[in-house]
Amino acid sequence: MAQHTDQELISLIRESDYAAFEQLHARFWPELQKLAYKKIGDRQDAYDLLQDMFIEIWEKRETLNFGDRLPGWLQKRLWFKLSTYFRNQGFRKQHQDDFKVYLENENASDFDPIELKEAEAYYEDLLAAINKAIDEMPNRMREVFLLNRNEKYSVNEIADRLGLSPKTVRNQLERAILRLRKSTETYNPSALQILFILWIIKR
Repeated sequence: MAQHTDQELISLIRESDYAAFEQLHARFWPELQKLAYKKIGDRQDAYDLLQDMFIEIWEKRETLNFGDRLPGWLQKRLWFKLSTYFRNQGFRKQHQDDFKVYLENENASDFDPIELKEAEAYYEDLLAAINKAIDEMPNRMREVFLLNRNEKYSVNEIADRLGLSPKTVRNQLERAILRLRKSTETYNPSALQILFILWIIKR
């Protein structure tokens, strides 16, 4: 197979040349894999994240702005994927741990084991909806919300950090929580699932 320049690869990929895409993959995967693994520390997660990134590139090949320098563009896209990964992982782990403690305090033994299993599966779907709602928040609202929920910053601490008034911070948090409530409106939860929803949107 002829080796193309980076710009030639971009042009060919835009024309849906899959051989060019495979060449792109082979040329840049090893270095990107090293970077992803260095940041994540888990080979499988790094592989999956990078695989998702390349799939997205192929699926969006006709509309992506690859920029002038392909290596730099790919690294920036990897940083974006990594930031999303860490944001979602942090949110997920915190709420899994907190909800487990909450159930213990609420005497979870009163619930049927099968119902608990269903709630765990439901949790995955609900969390996906919540993360989507967070990703779609305006930048400032998302920043305020994550500082409060993930970093445990108080309203006043967020105000000081971001140079906002406490009233503005409270307004942003209220709007963020409203968005989360709306993101769960289409669900038809069981009693235990309702308990989870109430916990996550009111805590």
